[in-house]
Amino acid sequence: MMAEFAPGVPVLDGRGFRALVLAQARSGSTIEPTCRHAPPHDWCGGCTLQDRDYTAQVAGKQAALRQLWHGHVDDGVISAMTYVASPEPFGYRARMDYVASKDRFGLRRAGRFNYIVDLHECHLISPRAFHAARHSYDLARTTGWPDYHLREHRGFLRYIVVRRSPDDELLIAFVTSDPASSGIDLAGIERVAEQILLVPGVVGVHWLRNDTRNDSSFGVTTMHWGAATLGMRVGRQSLHIAPNSFFQNNLALLEPLLEHIGSAVGSARHVADVYGGVGTIALALADQCEHIVSVESVAESTRLAEDNRQRAAADHCRIVGSDALMWLQAQPTASLDVLIVDPPRTGLGPQVCAEIRRIAPARVVYLSCHPLTQREDWLALAPDYAMHSLTGYDMFPQTPHIETLAILDRRDAAQPSGAS
Repeated sequence: MMAEFAPGVPVLDGRGFRALVLAQARSGSTIEPTCRHAPPHDWCGGCTLQDRDYTAQVAGKQAALRQLWHGHVDDGVISAMTYVASPEPFGYRARMDYVASKDRFGLRRAGRFNYIVDLHECHLISPRAFHAARHSYDLARTTGWPDYHLREHRGFLRYIVVRRSPDDELLIAFVTSDPASSGIDLAGIERVAEQILLVPGVVGVHWLRNDTRNDSSFGVTTMHWGAATLGMRVGRQSLHIAPNSFFQNNLALLEPLLEHIGSAVGSARHVADVYGGVGTIALALADQCEHIVSVESVAESTRLAEDNRQRAAADHCRIVGSDALMWLQAQPTASLDVLIVDPPRTGLGPQVCAEIRRIAPARVVYLSCHPLTQREDWLALAPDYAMHSLTGYDMFPQTPHIETLAILDRRDAAQPSGAS
């Protein structure tokens, strides 16, 4: 769980860091959980910190983050590090993925993959969204759809996914296996979908298929009823997403995060947003940059990003469908003023870090959903880059999850114009 990077400097692995976050957050005062399914009353793994005061959660996560980075960056960066609390510690999520298994609808018990806690309330998402998801499950089961058995790999209904806009409009996706294996016909699927579409707030229903043995709440879109996409209002933009699209999950913290990224970019002329998704960051910055490109490898997200760009009339923003490494390898040295990266939990990796050092942008803005891989990437970039600032964002209250925004400046370059 723990090794040493340098004498006296501990390096935690994923389990060790999680344990550190939980220990720090649980050092605060005990309170009564909001949800009856949360520990210590029940075993739902969706929330692990509901029985701790939220201010203590935030302070504990900040302390854990400082401990993680201690000895790796200057003491001044550590002392100036802040941790931004969510304005809404409950009902903040834009997406929830509920498991359907063994006549239960809900989330896994902590540490028990095959045990599903049957939920009748969930406070991570709005009441309207939870009701729509639970009602969708009940409709499917009443119709005779068998749940998917996680160990025996039989059954039909695997997940109910609900996505929520800031206006509390909802997109419901039911994720299934092959219908033929359970004797489910298309007419029956359509009847369930049409009933779900009548649930208050639901604007679209999607059928996603995952015929593999892999446990995943993503799948191939087979059919949809109602709206094909869900509009997400972000500042002056309207960004449309689909069931499989990546989108920041904390609606209350998204705009403050984008403002922070915008202040770090300033009025830089040439900017790239790699791992750009549906264009959220690039389109938020389009008015302040002379040229900005959003690079995304997932075809559906690239198509949605282009639709969002056209809707925003952002003519100086370009959407590119490409693998991040391949796109970076094609860029000349010194062709970017600022590079924004928002990689998956696996981080950038050595090859992408090497390309960043070769291209040598004056500033790298690194948004991470996994502080440990971000730290590994930072160590690879450190010969050429200094840590300007590091900020934590509590995108997932009631959980040990931490997101961080690191701003790195090339050691031999000035900050971009107007940046802070």
